Amino acid sequence: MTDLTDGRPFAAGSESRWTTIAAGWLLLLFVGAYLITPASLLPLVMSDLGITEATAAALVSMPQVAATVIGIPVGIYLDRVETRVTVPCAAAVLLVGSAGDWVAASGGTVSLLIASRLFAGVGMFVLWVVCINVAASTFPPTRRATATSVIISGYPAGYALGHLGAPRVAAVVGWPGVFPAFGVAVLVTSVAFYVAVGRVSRFHTSTEPMTLLGFKQVVRNRNVWAVLAVTVLGYSLYMMFNSWMPTYITRRFGVPLAESGAFVALFPAVGVFARPIGGWLSDAVLGQRRRPVFAGSFVGATVLAVAMFYSTTIAVLVTILVLAGVFVQLQIGLMYQSIQEFVEPRAAGTAVSLASVAGWLGSFVAPVVAGELVASTGIDAALFVFAVGLGLTGGLTVWQMAESGESTALV
Repeated sequence: MTDLTDGRPFAAGSESRWTTIAAGWLLLLFVGAYLITPASLLPLVMSDLGITEATAAALVSMPQVAATVIGIPVGIYLDRVETRVTVPCAAAVLLVGSAGDWVAASGGTVSLLIASRLFAGVGMFVLWVVCINVAASTFPPTRRATATSVIISGYPAGYALGHLGAPRVAAVVGWPGVFPAFGVAVLVTSVAFYVAVGRVSRFHTSTEPMTLLGFKQVVRNRNVWAVLAVTVLGYSLYMMFNSWMPTYITRRFGVPLAESGAFVALFPAVGVFARPIGGWLSDAVLGQRRRPVFAGSFVGATVLAVAMFYSTTIAVLVTILVLAGVFVQLQIGLMYQSIQEFVEPRAAGTAVSLASVAGWLGSFVAPVVAGELVASTGIDAALFVFAVGLGLTGGLTVWQMAESGESTALV
């Protein structure tokens, strides 16, 4: 990335920079809440629509499927235009999709619900990439991992809001009405973010257009692929716990869905501070090294998944789940900065898009695989075996990868 600014005094824009980050945080808060809503209401969704665990879990991940399909071309396009104007447009797309969710769920039409979730995923992906790009261009290079980690911490807060709030909103408006409720909130906060971005002085990335040769260099870079593997595995762990723990706690301990959702809401909620801490540790404590944070994240999550398997009381399980939420999310945020450090400045947007697609892919596949494991074995404990496998594979991948903070040479 380059250090070009837009000509306004950068030092004088500290308040505007943090206002922008705050607005982006709120935007991702409601995007995350919309995304996780089916997981927060899983027993109701399965009962009313007459679908299996695997199909219900797939509904959670439909927006990620859309992001996986359109992510790379959209990301390249966003890297070459003024992204600010796309924010309210993308929010409107998500709102339309959420309205479609309401119509489909009210009528019991599963195919339409899948289609509307896919459509909303297009808006979700644009908002996600724009927030990351704005965070990176709002702060200097030595603080970008921290800034990115802070703004995307709004996303796990949204998961917490969804787990905690969706059952309660559903009790008032019915579970289909939860989708447009969060969709409206996304549109409102997108306007605030649009205004904030227009007032902030920013660093800009390279405006040199991406060439076919440049794209080939990115996809042939083995370090890029290592970060993508870490991203898939990290998000798989994250989404597997988010999707299935409310149902697991309800089945294991017999607590009401709203209560189990409140417990599991703590898992993503700790990302509000865990993600910024991961970025801060890497930038300020570890001299911009990324691998130690990645490694600690996977090792800690693996050990805690084993501990959850042997938990016999809900208090112990929830305590361990919260700790797992901290470890899993330390690395989220670093992924998007680390991958940029392995490519040329003009490919930074493409790199972020690739990492985003990898994350969405992991978020989609993991809940479905977990659902199939539970359905085929009839044993909920299969969730923890799967989690341990993901953690061990992630640790081995980090052990083999290069350090982006020390070497940015293309391979």
